[in-house]
Amino acid sequence: MSEASLAMQTVRKRWGAPLPFAWRGPGLLLAPALLYYLLILVLPAGLFCLVSFYQRSDTGFYDPIFTLQNYASALGDAFYLRSLWLSLRLSLETTAACLLIGYPAAYQLSRCSARVRKLFLILLLFPLLLSTVIRAYGWIALLGRRGFINQILLDNGWTDFPIPFLYTQTTVLVGLISILLPYMIINITNTLVTIDPALREAATIHGAGPWKTFVNVTLPLSRAGMISGSVIVFTIAMSTYIISFLLGGPRVKLMGNLIFDFTSSFNWPMGAAMSVVLVTATTIGCQTMMRLLGDKSQEHAR
Repeated sequence: MSEASLAMQTVRKRWGAPLPFAWRGPGLLLAPALLYYLLILVLPAGLFCLVSFYQRSDTGFYDPIFTLQNYASALGDAFYLRSLWLSLRLSLETTAACLLIGYPAAYQLSRCSARVRKLFLILLLFPLLLSTVIRAYGWIALLGRRGFINQILLDNGWTDFPIPFLYTQTTVLVGLISILLPYMIINITNTLVTIDPALREAATIHGAGPWKTFVNVTLPLSRAGMISGSVIVFTIAMSTYIISFLLGGPRVKLMGNLIFDFTSSFNWPMGAAMSVVLVTATTIGCQTMMRLLGDKSQEHAR
């Protein structure tokens, strides 16, 4: 009889009853997490899906009268479609930029010693401890009409008037990249450090150079980090509101800003319909990205 069985019998004799986990199974361990997600995620999601089919009310949150007008407006109005396309484009551009910038940084971090890597990972995590609003205002302090960059340009006579850096799509893109880049670097780094060095050594022994080893060994084996980092960056960028509000202003209206506008004006059914459209577009984008990255990596592996 194993030591674990003896310990279990000792505990049962002492307490006079079997342990809960011994007779109820491991499913009991999942109960708190399942209950939490059911109440916090599934139930609210089901409610706003239901509300999206209701009509707006002038006296309450909504009138429980079935209608498809909310989805007809969300999918038929050119302004809303432009906002959806802008959200998709900026999110894809942010994901691609974070991947192109973050992979070389993660690759270099994975080749550092454990002590140096931990130090740099702490430095990467430090900005995530700050509020997104604070980091956005940091960009405003740099790029505003009276910001640091414009002051340098004016003081040195390089321009006669402040340059309007803010409230453009490019500014929103730069802000999203700066805020979401650590997520990409951390995910890819964690995957790269788990790759067995013997695989690279085996490729080198068989005559593969550094570039061929990277393309055929390192890159395919790091696809899990690339996919997880891309999904995180894409989903956060799609649902962003603060960055586009502070750095884009009224000129850059993303889906998150429209949803906020609808809920602020107490048009909850239309806001719920826009939320469903946003979640659906985000899910399709994530699935497409996972398939593309997975297929590309498998082609390299073959």
